[in-house]
Amino acid sequence: MSAELDTMTTATADRFRTLLRSTRAECVQQREEALAECATSVPDPVAQRRSADLQRTIGEIDAALARIEAGTYGRCTGCAASIPEERLELRPFARTCVACTAAA
Repeated sequence: MSAELDTMTTATADRFRTLLRSTRAECVQQREEALAECATSVPDPVAQRRSADLQRTIGEIDAALARIEAGTYGRCTGCAASIPEERLELRPFARTCVACTAAA
């Protein structure tokens, strides 16, 4: 991890790292359950979609963990503005601020 975090204290980064890891573990478990449903003789399209969505979320969580390690977590990847902690509490893997998300 960078010696100095641009957007948050080390304690805050550690709190979000823990939250992200916990969320990732839940997503992995849910994805395994969805994959088990997909393995039935008649594949369930809802389970397949859920599995794909969970895989995408896991990738977003991994990217957020990498941003913590790089010291860029909490900064919008679009405009470089700080992402409010309230947004990160609700969606800890958010990579953009609300304005950039709405513009996309």
